[in-house]
Formats: sequence, C-alpha cells, structure tokens
Amino acid sequence: MVRWSFAILLGIAALQSLASQTPSNQGAPCFSVSLPPNTPSETVQIAYYLVGPFGGHGGYTEQRPGLHAYEIATSVEGKAATEIRIIVYASGCEMQTFVVPLADDPKVEQEFECQPVPSVILSGQITPNELVQDKNAELIIIYVAYWSHKFFGIVDGAVVDFRLASASPDSNGMFQVDLPQFGADAAPSASELRASLHLILRDAKTWNSIASNLEPEVPEFRSEDRSLRIQSYYPSGLKFTAKPF
Repeated sequence: MVRWSFAILLGIAALQSLASQTPSNQGAPCFSVSLPPNTPSETVQIAYYLVGPFGGHGGYTEQRPGLHAYEIATSVEGKAATEIRIIVYASGCEMQTFVVPLADDPKVEQEFECQPVPSVILSGQITPNELVQDKNAELIIIYVAYWSHKFFGIVDGAVVDFRLASASPDSNGMFQVDLPQFGADAAPSASELRASLHLILRDAKTWNSIASNLEPEVPEFRSEDRSLRIQSYYPSGLKFTAKPF
C-alpha cells in the first residue's frame, strides 16, 4: 500500500514538472505525435519509453496549448533509440498505445486519432468533511496504469498515471465529476490489478497534500490497492474516507 501511494505521488510530481523529465529535442532526432484538429493539445497527455544502446529511458511530454503535434527527442546522451513505446490520452478519447521502431529516419511521425469514449458519473462524498472545510480543497482523480510496466517491458519503476478530472468539494465533502469509461479496465482481472482510480485531496493554491489515499467505503468498489475500482457505473453518494498513509 505504501509503495503504491508513493508511486502515485511521484507520478503527480512528474505531471507537474514534465519539462524536466522530457529530453531536449534541439538538434536531435525526434518522434512526432500529430493531433487531430478538434483535440486541444493542452488536453493531451503522453507517457513514453525509449529503448536503445543506452538501455531504457522514460518520461512525459509537457502539456502545452496551440500545438498540432508533440515531439519527443529520441536520443539519450548522444545515443539514438531503436524503439519508442508511447501511451496517449486526451480528454474524451480512448487511451491508445503505440510501439514504433526507429530506423535511420531522424523524424518519425505517428498520428493520434481521437476515438470518443463514453463517460460515467462519479458522485460522492469525502468524509470526514473537516478535510475540505476552510482548506481550499481540490479533488484530483488519477488513472493509474499498472499495465504500463508490461507494455514498456520493465519490471519496476514509477507507475504511469494520467490526470482524468478535478473537482472542488463543497463544505459537506460532496462532489461530482464525469470520468471516461475505459471498457478494457472495467472487467476485473483474476490474476493481477490492471488499473485503478486514485482520489487525492490537496490544497488548490499550494498543492500541498491533504489526503493522498481516499478509498471508497463500500468494498464492492474498492480495488486491490484500496483505491476506486474502474466500473461502468457508480452509485450516487459513494463515500470516500482518508486512511493513514
């Protein structure tokens, strides 16, 4: 439990300081992800993993508005990557994965086409409500992709995660958000945890954590890592409680 929670905190820090993790593409071969014209570039999140003579190197792209494509440098310490594996998510779209070999072409391009995904309403309450009173509380909902380790071909390291939604709970801890309905994750796996949703409460001004591991009170909706299980339906008023870190 501690390891999972710590990995999520690392992932959030990564999403808040993406530029420091993304290799500079100035004067280097790069991989380009082109975006459809109706998808705002600031809603697109990309996690990637490069494979080459340097071993492996992963990171996230920095979210920016007004872009037609995201570029990822494909060399590390002067050594060119031989393959790139990427996970792309955009608001309202299915999450997509790509495995692209990198030949001698210094600029390889992959088109991302938005495949609309249905949404599911999560209407809940954070208890005790003292957690949200007079604290500028902001609820962040993170999709945690435990399956990304297998996709990237690694056995350890920070788990890839994507921010799905945010909300400002009222003084009673009530909130409501629309979440993408990822069909592949809705069916529980008998062998391993594929993905889950982590609800994290923080101060909207300082980003200081208030509660990093909110979990649903109803066991039916609790995943193996004691987070929210990915479902195609959630009952109204599902309660979430903060447990000791």
